[in-house]
Amino acid sequence: MTETIMENKDKVHSRKGRLLYSLGAVPSALPYNMISASFVFFYVTATSGPHLSLALSGWVWVIYGIWNAINDPIIGFYMDKIKTKWGRRVPYIVIGTIPFTIGFMLLWWVPYSSSEQIFIFLHALLMLFIFDLGFTLCMTAWSALYTEMYEEEGERATVVAVKDTIAFISSFIGILIPPMIADALGWEVAGLLIGIFIPITMLLSLLGSKEREEYQIDEPLPVFTAIKETLKNKPFIIIALTYTLLDFCFGLTIMVIPLYAKFILQVDEAFVGFAAAGVAIGILISVPFWRYIYAKRGPKYGLLLAMIIFSLGIWPLILIDDFIILFFVTIFPGFGAAGMLMTEPAISTAIDYDEIRTNKRREASYNGILTLIARLSLVFSGITLILVGILTGFDENATTQSETALIGLKALVGFVPLLGTLLGLLVFKFFPINHEVFVEQQQQLKILHKERIERLEKK
Repeated sequence: MTETIMENKDKVHSRKGRLLYSLGAVPSALPYNMISASFVFFYVTATSGPHLSLALSGWVWVIYGIWNAINDPIIGFYMDKIKTKWGRRVPYIVIGTIPFTIGFMLLWWVPYSSSEQIFIFLHALLMLFIFDLGFTLCMTAWSALYTEMYEEEGERATVVAVKDTIAFISSFIGILIPPMIADALGWEVAGLLIGIFIPITMLLSLLGSKEREEYQIDEPLPVFTAIKETLKNKPFIIIALTYTLLDFCFGLTIMVIPLYAKFILQVDEAFVGFAAAGVAIGILISVPFWRYIYAKRGPKYGLLLAMIIFSLGIWPLILIDDFIILFFVTIFPGFGAAGMLMTEPAISTAIDYDEIRTNKRREASYNGILTLIARLSLVFSGITLILVGILTGFDENATTQSETALIGLKALVGFVPLLGTLLGLLVFKFFPINHEVFVEQQQQLKILHKERIERLEKK
């Protein structure tokens, strides 16, 4: 039995295994960021889009965010609780890939005219619900495998650097490329071409994944006890609130960037995604730096430093109306953004803290509850879009916008992310697990995991 466990560990800890597992970052980032960046643009202002009102598009995000907050923790709890002969993670990835792919592809196929606003609204909502069901099944299981398979701080930093590099590249492909495909071939084709990467890369990631048998021998906590223990986990609550603020900053900014590019930078529709090109460069060149920082100084130091750098660099966007200047100015906040997006080490540390307290591995439950809290950012984003539409007089059918509407767009890409990041700094400075505490915590976990393996061998 010990030899089998070591063989499985060798498989997932090899360079090839880590790379294959990390391919799951493609479906976690590519389709999600295409939705984040292009949904509002496609449904509200794109020439070939259905022209849903900005207020109704805001209500789509409010309702979708509430749905996210309800279904994710339920799925996470039962994923930890229900054991099948194929495991607690892999079956959900296989099954979830189907609605994940179908919902995404059909989101960009709208069989209604602009006069049928309520049908456009319901179509968008239904496709997002189907997409999110599959996304939650796949990504909750896939994220849980990360904490389960990788325990050492250095290896976690290495894996997160690999998968986040893949995620960053996928994210910016999802932001930059779809408008170009749509301009040439239509949004339906763009959705189809991006969507086919979901099943391919999601299933390839399973070749580098292996569930740990020793984590499946304990009886799960009852549902109310599980919720109670989760809410008592101070490190988790702090990182969850921080993650929510950062998700709101990035999510809303990515939604608005295409509108910012079209109406302020006067960029052609095919190239609106390139307004984020400077950020993309900043993120990609800084990955080795953040891998080093997180491995040597731990997640608390790394995330705090990243938020400080981002805050110093993001506010000038309020003043910029030239594409070339925007490109160079946004490289610096992009450098900070790379470190801010590497939240998995801090989240995993909080989950490890829970295992010491409860002697249970509950990655999926935690990822579900994290999503419950974090998806409030979608509600906030939706409310913000509604308010901007009402207060600034944004006109989805106009080729130019009023001065008030333009000021609103600038505030959304400059002031809002600055405010959210500063609040994140204020919250995360209370995260109690610094580098020294983390090292001590890992020593305690090694003892617990050794005991689990010994119990497994006796069965």
